[in-house]
Amino acid sequence: MSTTIKDPNTAIKALADEIVASGAEVRSRLAEVVTRNACQSEQSGMGLIGLVQEVMEGARAGLDRALPQDREDVLRQVVDGLGDGLCQAVLAGRLALEEAARAHLHHTTADLTRFRDDLAAVHDLFTETVDRGLTSCKTLTAAQVAAARTHLDRVAELLRTDLDVLKDAVREHPEAFAREGVQCAAGALFQAIGRMLPRAGDLLNKESKPGR
Repeated sequence: MSTTIKDPNTAIKALADEIVASGAEVRSRLAEVVTRNACQSEQSGMGLIGLVQEVMEGARAGLDRALPQDREDVLRQVVDGLGDGLCQAVLAGRLALEEAARAHLHHTTADLTRFRDDLAAVHDLFTETVDRGLTSCKTLTAAQVAAARTHLDRVAELLRTDLDVLKDAVREHPEAFAREGVQCAAGALFQAIGRMLPRAGDLLNKESKPGR
């Protein structure tokens, strides 16, 4: 089944709900939801944090329907899936900017500003957004929420590391932000990120970092 979402306001939540309630391959399937919809969320104005919020809303509903004995494992997979998906999107962004620098391409200021602002929001709000989803899930015990928060901190640290690497890449490749070179059409940056997502996934799989 394809996990590409056309309606970011409702279908993402419904799909996350279905995945989490099923308890089957939750981590990989939620990560795919995030990566396949990352570019669309940027272009639609939802942003990556908005995407995380929609996935968490659906995941919370799915946890309410999951088997009680499975909830702790499923909850851990939810946190991992969100982290995996965002890390892959961040790496794809870095690869896209490096590609632009090599080809002397200049993406539109609006696209670059939106992307940088969204990355800043992810850096600042990821933990808060997921934690809010955890605390509002009535079926989770206090111990389950505490364990999930500890795991969330580890996942958030991996994500922050990747975000810092992307910031370094931006500083190392100012060509992508300069006015010289070939001007790309509006939306070209997000198309480039979309093209880089499979490569980013392959690179992350090869790294096999703990917690991913």
